[in-house]
Amino acid sequence: MKITGLIAGMLLLASGVYAQADIQKLRPTVKAAAKKMNDALVKKNLAEFVKTTHPKVIEGTPGGAEKIVKDLEAQLSAIEKDGANIVSAWTGEASPIIDTAGEYQCTIPQYMKRNIKDPKGVLITQTTLMAISQDKGKTWYFVDATDKTLAQWKTVFPTLSSKLVIKPSPEPKFEPAK
Repeated sequence: MKITGLIAGMLLLASGVYAQADIQKLRPTVKAAAKKMNDALVKKNLAEFVKTTHPKVIEGTPGGAEKIVKDLEAQLSAIEKDGANIVSAWTGEASPIIDTAGEYQCTIPQYMKRNIKDPKGVLITQTTLMAISQDKGKTWYFVDATDKTLAQWKTVFPTLSSKLVIKPSPEPKFEPAK
């Protein structure tokens, strides 16, 4: 009887390891979803950009998606008024995906390049995005996580895994125009 229980336990453990390895195949999917989000931002298709924002963020914003779009339009207008614009945005590689509380979660670094007028050149920034899927990796939502600690984010998203790593943003890099 003990041998049967041991074998059953080993099979369960092996299936869990396989399932974790299997979800790691979704990491390119996370990166592709983030690319769509970044492309929408650079093209100023802000309604599409906001569709990639986690629904809890939208629900927690008075005025919802429409208000977020208006705020983003105002922010982009302000930086353009100062002679700057977003040239490109891209991501690095997603961290290992964590299966927790019925969600897939990971982080992914996001980079942004902006032209600036004074001094003339480009500014490159890096942030950390939390990527969350509530449908086993079919749809990914993103949250720029760098303005809070994981503990602070857990007040908004109580199901966040404590294994997520939110790296602080490094100082922006300036590249003078050539």
